[in-house]
Amino acid sequence: MESVARTQTSAPRQVVRTVLHEALESKLGGEVVVRSTSVSGRIFVVARKVAWAVLNGPGALNFSSVLIRERVVSREDVEQVVAECRQSGGNFCETLVTWGLVPRDTMRDLLRRHMSEQLEALLSLTDAQAMFVPQPRTYSSQLTYGLDELIPPVAKPPTHPLKEESEVMANVKQTLEETLKIEGAFAACLADSKSGMCLGSVGGNPAFNIETAAAANTEVVRSKMKAMSMLGIKDRIEDILITLGEQYHLIRPLAGKEGLFLYVALHRNSANLAMARYKLSEVEKTLQV
Repeated sequence: MESVARTQTSAPRQVVRTVLHEALESKLGGEVVVRSTSVSGRIFVVARKVAWAVLNGPGALNFSSVLIRERVVSREDVEQVVAECRQSGGNFCETLVTWGLVPRDTMRDLLRRHMSEQLEALLSLTDAQAMFVPQPRTYSSQLTYGLDELIPPVAKPPTHPLKEESEVMANVKQTLEETLKIEGAFAACLADSKSGMCLGSVGGNPAFNIETAAAANTEVVRSKMKAMSMLGIKDRIEDILITLGEQYHLIRPLAGKEGLFLYVALHRNSANLAMARYKLSEVEKTLQV
C-alpha cells in the first residue's frame, strides 16, 4: 500500500500542483483533497488520469447545474438520470450519453471545460493545503483526461541566452555537481524565484525532493527582496541560511542574474557552514547562464 502524502508550504500553487502530479504518478490512483480557509475541493485520479474535479464553496456550481444553465439538458432529464444512477450505480455523464441526451463528443468537451475551471480555481487558492490519499477505485466511465488537457503547463522560466542552450545546460549540470562535492551537501539546484522552476538539480532522496524545496523557498527569496525594498536597503543578498535540526539549507542569489539562485541542502552534523558558504561563492563564479 502506498503511503498517504501530506504537503503544505508557503507556495500554494506549487503545493497543489506537486501533490496532483504525485497522484497522477501513483499506480493505485486515489483522491487529492485541497483545503483553504474559504473553499475546499477534491480531485479524483483513476489510471493516471483525472476522472473528476469538484470545488466546494460560495458560488461553486456542480456539473448538472452547468448543463441546465446552458440548456444542454432539462432539469427533468437531470432528475431522471440522477435517479437512475442512484438505483443502478451508473455514471452520471455516461448515462446522459447512453440515453442519447448528450452526444459523447459534446459531453467530453463540456466536462473538460468544467473540470478545467474547477482545477484552475483549486490551483489559484492563496492559502491552500493539499493531501493525496492513495485509494484504488472502480470508475465506469471513459471520460477521463490527461492533466495537459485540463490545465496549461507551468510557464517555462525565462531564458538567459548568453550561450547556446546545450552549452548552458552542460555548465549548469557541471556546476551543480561541483556544489554536491561541498562537505555535507546532499542536494542542490539552480532555481528561478520569479517562476518557481528549477533549471537543473542533483541529489536528493525519496524523503527530500530538492526541486519541490526550491520551488517552495522562492517565496523566501521574494519576501526578503520585498522587505529590503520597503526598508530602502540598496544592497544585494549574499546568501540566506535556513537552519533546521538536522540540516542546513543555503540559498545564494546569483550576482548579476536577477531572479536566479543556487539552493543547496547539507547534513548539519557533517557540514562546515563557513566553508560551505565560501565554496558556494566559488562555485557561483563558474556558473554561466
